[in-house]
Amino acid sequence: MAWQPELIRRVDAAGNPRASLGHSLVDDYLEFVAARCRPNTLLATAYDLKVFSVVPKESAGIVTPDVFAFITAQKKPRRGPKAVRLGDGEAGLSSRTIKRRLASISELFGYLMTRDDLAIDRNPVPTGLANRRRSGRPRGIAFDA
Repeated sequence: MAWQPELIRRVDAAGNPRASLGHSLVDDYLEFVAARCRPNTLLATAYDLKVFSVVPKESAGIVTPDVFAFITAQKKPRRGPKAVRLGDGEAGLSSRTIKRRLASISELFGYLMTRDDLAIDRNPVPTGLANRRRSGRPRGIAFDA
């Protein structure tokens, strides 16, 4: 049976916010995030990981094509009323939201890679893709021919 995450928000005895999704590795990571980030960052990270749980694999089995499929699914129009982004009039999530979700997933895999008890040796989230807007000015060093 596949993991069915449920986002549970609570406050510990010291008044610090906590979040869990019902998976031991993910919950360990969320405890790590709670110790170093603000409450809203913790909740955003927990929600992003809950959304990513639609990939039906365990952490060690997730590969880059799974992440690309997740990105494609996030860009598709949402169900329900016809909502469009104000910036460009397109449907689907904004690129900022998708980038935040990818950052949350990448940080989770970075955490899992540093643990010595898991067989995860690479982060499936691609980095360094040309996803920045092009400006009108050239970058880099110009070489004369």
